[in-house]
Amino acid sequence: MTTSIPAPAEAGLDLTTRLNAYLEDVASALGIRMEACTADLTGPVTASMRLNWRLPGFPERDVDLLWHEEHGWSAGVATHAGDDHHVVVGYLGGRTVAPQPRRVARFAETLRTGDHQDCWPGPPTLRTAGGPTALAKELSAWA
Repeated sequence: MTTSIPAPAEAGLDLTTRLNAYLEDVASALGIRMEACTADLTGPVTASMRLNWRLPGFPERDVDLLWHEEHGWSAGVATHAGDDHHVVVGYLGGRTVAPQPRRVARFAETLRTGDHQDCWPGPPTLRTAGGPTALAKELSAWA
């Protein structure tokens, strides 16, 4: 996994540990390796996971699951092959930015099969960015 990290601080280290643990659990539920994951802790905190399959309707585009500290999970297709810019095709939504990894995997599978009925069409605001301590608390189940 590749991570961009701000200047070390206790709160930042706690966030890094918990976010990495959460992303490891999600990657495991998806059946992918952590080498397919990146995280950026410089704010807002984001992460992405490259999936090893394509979405119906986008056979030439890479697919990533994208995570944002305010909106949670979404799925996006690369604008061009090998590109890191995405067009979001759906948001997971819910009550937390850190849903159970099984739920994230189900979200990805429904997109893979072309079933978008449970997707949010726009980005939900599940929390407001409040710094590394607040986000680490949100991820407290993964320590």
